[in-house]
Amino acid sequence: MGNNPQSSKKGDQSEHVKQFLLKAKEEFVQRWESPITDNSSLEDFERKRTLGTGSFGRVMLVRNLKSNKYYAMKILDKQKVIKLKQVEHTLNEKKILQAIS
Repeated sequence: MGNNPQSSKKGDQSEHVKQFLLKAKEEFVQRWESPITDNSSLEDFERKRTLGTGSFGRVMLVRNLKSNKYYAMKILDKQKVIKLKQVEHTLNEKKILQAIS
């Protein structure tokens, strides 16, 4: 029973997954605690089209004029965010997205 090659394979995979998740968590915590600062401005991007709309604004497909890379940019109506008391939620979302990018 203990010499089953399948069970040792599963154990190896399980250990590999645990190590992967541990490393991913460490990287996330590091990025969470010291987010990258980006000095990009709206003028650095060309707006291509709207990808979607929501309660507080829209998501636009944009192209970085320097790197020629495409991104999704979330454009929020600050007054709506404040009025609906979603400031903390919005800031948390920003911090999470910075940590996983």
